[in-house]
Formats: sequence, structure tokens, C-alpha cells
Amino acid sequence: MNIVLIGAGPRNLVLAERLVAFANASSQAHTITLLDPFPVGGVVWNPDQNPKFIANTISQHLTLFTDDSVPKQQPGLTGPNLYEWVHHQASAYLDVHPFKNEVAFRDEIATLNPNHFASRAIFGLYAAWFFEQLQQHVDANTELIFNQTKVTHVQAQADGQYRLTLADGQQLTADNVIYTPGYTDTQLTDEEQTFQTAAQNANWQYFAPMQPSAAPLNNLRPAEPVLVRGLGLSFFDYMADLTLGRGGMFERQSDNQLVYHPAGREPHIIAGSRTGTIPHAKAYNQKPHAEDYDAIFFTRANIEKHMVHGHIRYADFYQLLQNEMTYKYYFNLMSDMAANWSFNRADFLSALRQSDDLSATANAFGIPANQQINWSQLLNPLAEIPTDYRAFMQQYLENDIIDARKGNDLAPFAGAFELLKDLRGQLRQYLEADVLSVDEYETFLKKFNPINRLLNVGPPLLRIEQLHALIRAGIVTVAAPHFKVTITDAGFQGSDEQGQTWTATQLVEARLPATTLTHTADPILSELTQAGLVTPVQLKRADGSIFEIDAVHTNRKTQQAIAKNGQEQQHLFVWGLPTEKWHWFTTFAPRPNVDDKNLNDAEVIAETIFNA
Repeated sequence: MNIVLIGAGPRNLVLAERLVAFANASSQAHTITLLDPFPVGGVVWNPDQNPKFIANTISQHLTLFTDDSVPKQQPGLTGPNLYEWVHHQASAYLDVHPFKNEVAFRDEIATLNPNHFASRAIFGLYAAWFFEQLQQHVDANTELIFNQTKVTHVQAQADGQYRLTLADGQQLTADNVIYTPGYTDTQLTDEEQTFQTAAQNANWQYFAPMQPSAAPLNNLRPAEPVLVRGLGLSFFDYMADLTLGRGGMFERQSDNQLVYHPAGREPHIIAGSRTGTIPHAKAYNQKPHAEDYDAIFFTRANIEKHMVHGHIRYADFYQLLQNEMTYKYYFNLMSDMAANWSFNRADFLSALRQSDDLSATANAFGIPANQQINWSQLLNPLAEIPTDYRAFMQQYLENDIIDARKGNDLAPFAGAFELLKDLRGQLRQYLEADVLSVDEYETFLKKFNPINRLLNVGPPLLRIEQLHALIRAGIVTVAAPHFKVTITDAGFQGSDEQGQTWTATQLVEARLPATTLTHTADPILSELTQAGLVTPVQLKRADGSIFEIDAVHTNRKTQQAIAKNGQEQQHLFVWGLPTEKWHWFTTFAPRPNVDDKNLNDAEVIAETIFNA
């Protein structure tokens, strides 16, 4: 049997391990081939990328190995998580394998601790080692191959197989194809196309949405302004490259604040977005690598209490989740033993656990207004735009830094926000059990995703500290909300809600390509769509109208693609980002010892292929 995995990122690597385990247990011959234009690890974890780009997950929470928390039909290859590998084996691996980033890797190996956010490049190094380990564990009937090349065509054949064409014209035949490309190219919007054309005609610089590691950042001219649209994770990658990557240095002073020492080669970064909000920092980790959280409010029993005709309203669903975070906030507030309260802390916490209105309970116990959690302000911090926006942003970041330094378990706010990660698996289970109706799921996607991004998909604390220092140094200016860009004769003009304007001949879209099927520029997704082998998700609302999710429709359990005619494609699997919003929150790497969804999905795909 020939199995082809398109993409060599973490998902397909953990799947390769499962496929090898099943193949080794079989008496038949099997060939498992991974194809990717980037090295093992894929574009996001490319070991040759800028080592200044860091992961958004701490080193001890990253793995490529299955573990005992994941049910398996076949025993698997076990091994170290990223931190353990870096600490014990990375140096010896580098001794016999040349890599472009060797100097940076050795420096990181010397200093990485389990709670550090490692570089994405060193995870790519780990991925290369993992693949070598896997190749050493195949039996005589199994062949495991990696080919660093791009796939240009995937075509179904009459006999049920697939013919793949590679960039060099070579063709492969596959019995099963697993398409796991990560972020794919999308068609430029009309506005983006206008910006790109203007830049080409006037010799300006314009970077469309892309992976920051793929951006030609050396083309951005120093000591000139650059407009940056987007304040999410990609922004922080660009920020790091345009400062640290230009020779600048940060120094931590005795008061624990960072100070930036410019190299003189930095551009002036003017960054903004529609909302103007910056996601909250990921706090310093205080939790064991496999710690579980036992929900108090966000439980199946409480969800069922709110169900009508088998579904819960989004408003009630979210309220249970918000209650969980609210309780954690007050629990951490009460845990500060230096504080004195006029009531018994245990009585207060007990009352919160029994309450349907935690804010009212906090009021009743006399918690001062300035110490109560204010969800309206947290979720919309810029409802009232301050006159001195720079001072406001400095204070906003400083408050976030102070809280995040208390840790992701003990900090009142960061500890509360961390529950969105701790409960992510439970949340997915509820969604896949259809506790929300189609109408309410549509509301969930519109309302909850921005909340999740703001509270729980922010950068590591260090990046927020660096931004704070860069604003003070005058290297970065953060625009007020409703940041817009237009074209003038002099260049791109940025403006914000306060009437501030900036003109630059350099514009960066600091965001990744949208996950879309209908506007994809990916040749494989386009070809599969035209052939009717993949199609967007179409769900029927209560009024009979159609809610279309712009994602590849798959069987949520097996990841098998569902064709336009509604039939499952038995031997075509689409996994990960192309299914985003149908499968909720697919942008995460495997985590050890927590019954990880990626590791579970890999097991199910392997079982589906080998048990057919």
C-alpha cells in the first residue's frame, strides 16, 4: 500500500509514526511518503528560518511522540518532549548534522529551560531528529520516505487511487492521500491587489499576508517608516526581526524593565489594526506539563441544564465559560495572603461556586469595584478612546506585564485567561457533540473567536515587554483603533480614529493568509474543489437558509473529505488548517500526556486506513 502525506509539519509527522506502527504490524509491504517544499518540520518549523522567531508554546509542552494518554491499537515509538531532547540529545545531533543555524542552536541549547518559549527553528531541528528516529524503526516490509518538493496536482483515478504530480514532473500513485498543508496561499483581496500594483509601479515595498519567515525583510529600508497592519502574533515576529534582527539589543534593568538600545538600522514601525487591541501576554508557566483542570461551571451537567431540544444557546454556553474564568480570577485574588478581607475567604469562594451571578456575589461580599473583574472593559478596552493614546498603551501593556509575571496559575487575570487553553479540549468535545445548534454555532464563531484571540492567543510575556520598551524608545508607534491605509502620490497613508496620519513607502500585512476554500490560491485545494472531491461545509439554519463555513468539509472523526455529492472519500483525508471553523481551533502543536487531539486524530486516521 502506498500512503502519501502532503505536508511534513507536526501533524503529518505524528501521523507518520502511527502509520509506521500499523505497517510494521502488517505482513504486507507499505510505502509511506511525506512531501513538502520545506525541510522536515514544514514552513512554520523550518530549522533554517530566522531563530529570532519563537514558538507560542513552552518547550516542555511540545512533542512529536505519542504517549500513554492516547488510546492506541498498536504500540508506538515513545521519546522526549522538545525540552528533554534539547537538554539531553540536541548537542550530539548537531555534532554530526550541519545546519545553517548551528551557532544559534548551540546558544539556545545552553540556556533553554522547560518554561521557555523555544525558537521555531529548534523545533524544526527536533523534527528532523524525530524523522530519523522513525526511519530507524521501520521493518523490512515498510519504507518511509521524505521528498522535499512541491506537489502540483492530485487527481483521482478510476480505480480509486490518486495520481500526484510533483514540481519536477515526477508522478506518484497513492492508495491513500492525507493533505495537511498548514496555511496555504489565498487570492489577494481587491485592496491587497491595489496595494501590490501601486508598490510595483512606484518601487515601494508591499508584503501581502504570508508567513513572516518567508517575508523578504531585508528589503525594508532602515530609518524609514513602515506601516504594519495587524497586532496579532505575526506582528510580533516582524517586530522581532526589524529590531533584534537589525542588531538592536534589549537590556533588563534593576527594576526589571527592559530598555532597548537601537542599532540605527531599524525602521520606524507604525502598527495598527481595526480594533487597536493587543492580545494579552502568555504568562510565565507554573503548571506541570500534564496538569488537568476540573471545571466547576463549564461541565456537561450544567450544559444539559440549559439545553432546550438538545441544544444550548451560545449566550448560556459562553456564560458558563466566563463563570469559570471569573471564579479563577477571584480564587487567585483570595490566594494573596498579604491581603486582608473583612469576610472569610472560604465562605466567599463557596458562595461563588453556588452562584448564578458571580458579579452580584462579589458585590454582596464587598469586593471593591476596582478589584472586581470587569468583563466589559476586558473585552473592549478601547470602548472610550483616551486622549493621550501613547500613555494609555504604555499603561495597558505595563498592567499586562505586571499580571503575567505572577504566572499562569497564580496571576488573577492571566490565570483566568489560561483556562481557555486548559478547557480547549473539553470545549471541542462539546462542539463536536453538537450542543450548539447551527444558528448558535454561527454565533459562537463570530463572537467567541475574537474573545479567544484577545485573551488566550497572545505572544509570550517577553514579546509584550519588548513592545513596551520599543514604544518608549520611539521605534514602535501603535495607532488608535480603525487603522486604515490608503494610497497617495507620496506613498501609503495610514490613519486612525484619532485623526493621526503617517505616510510611508513600505507596508506590511502582519497576518497569515486567511483559511479559505472559496478564495484559495492553493493549486491542490483548487483542483480538488473543481473535481468535486472537496467542498465547503454547508449547514441548515432553523429557518431553512444555509450557513456556509468556508472550510473543507470532512468527517469530524476520521478527517476523510466529504465530496460535493455528500459522499465520504474513503482514501482522501484533509486535516488541520483547511478545515478551520468546521474543526475549531486547529492552530496548535502536539502536547504530551494530555490525550492530545492531534495525537488522537493521527491514531484514528491510521486505524481508518489500515482497518478498511
